[in-house]
Amino acid sequence: MISLLINSWKRPDNIRRIIDIQKRYDLIGEILIFNNNPEVNIEYSHDKVKIINTNTDFGLRTRWVNGVLAEHDCLVFQDDDLVARESAFEKLWHLFQNDPERIYCAWGRNPSDDGTYSMRNCHGEVEVALTCLASVPKSAIPFVIAAERVFFTEHELDWVYTNGEDIFLSYCVQSIYNKPALQVSLPVVRLPAPHSLHKKRNHRRERTDMVRRCRKFFSKERCFESYGI
Repeated sequence: MISLLINSWKRPDNIRRIIDIQKRYDLIGEILIFNNNPEVNIEYSHDKVKIINTNTDFGLRTRWVNGVLAEHDCLVFQDDDLVARESAFEKLWHLFQNDPERIYCAWGRNPSDDGTYSMRNCHGEVEVALTCLASVPKSAIPFVIAAERVFFTEHELDWVYTNGEDIFLSYCVQSIYNKPALQVSLPVVRLPAPHSLHKKRNHRRERTDMVRRCRKFFSKERCFESYGI
């Protein structure tokens, strides 16, 4: 079955609407919500739903926390500004069953040769998979966490980054399995999306910086045993 993983910050109404609909999907075995907004406590009573409410915003890295806590091997990251159709999960499950060692995503990006980030959606094999709606093998999560620690230390970056965790995930998973992410058509319905990251003034510059750092970092011969894996 599938573990559905959703980060929440300031769209609690969307979260409830998503759960109302997607809890009925047979392939979804559990729904894990990580609520990073200390001002809002999200509650939902259902046997599939598990919610973490915190008193601190831990940022985008809480995707990995959800991944560690998930019960199933097929993880699906989903943003809280869309409802995915049941057929989207059926397609992701079929792809995962055939080849679990790659990311499958609804939206993908291919930066330019110099690493400049592109906002244009690309099809087929892609360099960057957006975690708006994407499946990831649970087996990759320990590698992501371990590699991330080395990455942040080498680059002397703040651990609480606010952009680009999907970029890091994409390059890391590709380096583990030697397979790029695959963009596929997945039907969704859009929900209201206030506070969107892509509306930030420096969004493209931040993501370009992350692409360039990840390309350099993962171009080295990386031994994951050195990361404690």
